[in-house]
Amino acid sequence: MRFSVIVAAFNVEPYIADCIESLKRQTYRDFEAIVVDDASTDETLQVARLHAGDDERFLFFEQSENAGQSAARNVGLLHATGDYVLFLDSDDYYRDDALQAIADRIAGDDLDQLYFAAETFYENRTLRRTRYEDQESRVSIDGVMSGVDLYVAFEKTEAFRPSSCLYAVRRSVIEDARLRFREGIIHEDLLFLMELMPLPRRAAFFNEPLYRRRMREGSTMTSAFSMRNVDGLFRVQQALRAWILEHASGQSQDFCDAYAARVFHTCEVAARYLFEISEADRDAYREGLNLQDRVDFDLHILELHRALKGVYDELEGSRTYRLGRLFLAFPSWVKSRVIMPQAKRKDQE
Repeated sequence: MRFSVIVAAFNVEPYIADCIESLKRQTYRDFEAIVVDDASTDETLQVARLHAGDDERFLFFEQSENAGQSAARNVGLLHATGDYVLFLDSDDYYRDDALQAIADRIAGDDLDQLYFAAETFYENRTLRRTRYEDQESRVSIDGVMSGVDLYVAFEKTEAFRPSSCLYAVRRSVIEDARLRFREGIIHEDLLFLMELMPLPRRAAFFNEPLYRRRMREGSTMTSAFSMRNVDGLFRVQQALRAWILEHASGQSQDFCDAYAARVFHTCEVAARYLFEISEADRDAYREGLNLQDRVDFDLHILELHRALKGVYDELEGSRTYRLGRLFLAFPSWVKSRVIMPQAKRKDQE
C-alpha cells in the first residue's frame, strides 16, 4: 500500500520544516510527499527542499502565480500515484506513527476511506480563547460502513469535522468520480468532503489523534472574517443544495436529513460572519452579484442574518438578559484566562 501525501504550501517558512520532518520520521516508509508551492514570497520552498534533502520520496512543484490552496491541491492530485491520498496542511504535521496506524487499519478492514482524529495546539493564549476548536470530544464510531451511513453517524454524534486533512481515501474513488477542489473560494474543504463522503463502499472512523493542527496568527483559520469567507460558504451551500436535490431520491431519509441540516448550518455560519463585516462591504458584494445569485444570497444568507440580528437585539434589550450577563460575566472572564493554551507540541514536552 502506497500513500500520496499532498502538501499545499504558501508563505509558511517558519513552519514547513516541522511538516517535512514529521513525514521523514514516519515509521511507515512507503509514501510519496507531493509538495506544491503556491508562489510563496518567502523562503518556504527553499526550506522545504533543504529539510527533504536527498529523500527521493519528496516531489516538488512550483506554481507560477498564487492560485490558492484548492489549485495547489489539484496539482498534487494530478501528480499523485499512490493507492491512497492524504492532505497535509503545510503548517501542521503528523504523529510519527500516523501513516503506519492508518495503513494497518485500512489493510485490516479493507477500507476505501479512513477518517482519523486530530489534536490542536495554539501559539498563544488569545488564540486558545478566541479560536478554540473542540477536537477532543469526538465520539468513537465502531465498525465498517458505507460512506453514506458513516456521514449520518458523524452528524448524529456531532463528530463531523469538515477538514480534508483528517482522512485517507483510496485514490481511485476520487479519480472515478473526477473530483477536484473548487478553485477560487475558501471553505473548499467542506464542499470537497461532502461530494466525497457518499462514494466509499467501506469507510470507518479511527478516533485516534494522528494529526497535529497548529492554530497560529495569520492563517486562513485565524484571520478576520471578510466577505471572502461569506462568499466561500455561499458558493458551497449553493453546490450542496444542488447536489442533494439531484441525488435525494437515491438516498436514505436519514442521509437526506443530515445533508439538509449541514446545508442550513453552512448558511447559518455565513449569516453569523456578517455580524463582523461592515454593511458597506456587504452591499458592495451584493452589487457585484448577478441577479439570480443576489436573490439566492438574500434568501439564504442575508435574510437569515437579519432574523438572527432581530433575535439578538430582542434578547439584549430584555432586563433578564442584562442581569444574566452581569452574573455570568465574571466567572466567564476567569475561565477564559485560567484555561491555558497548549503552547508546545506534545513531542517536545
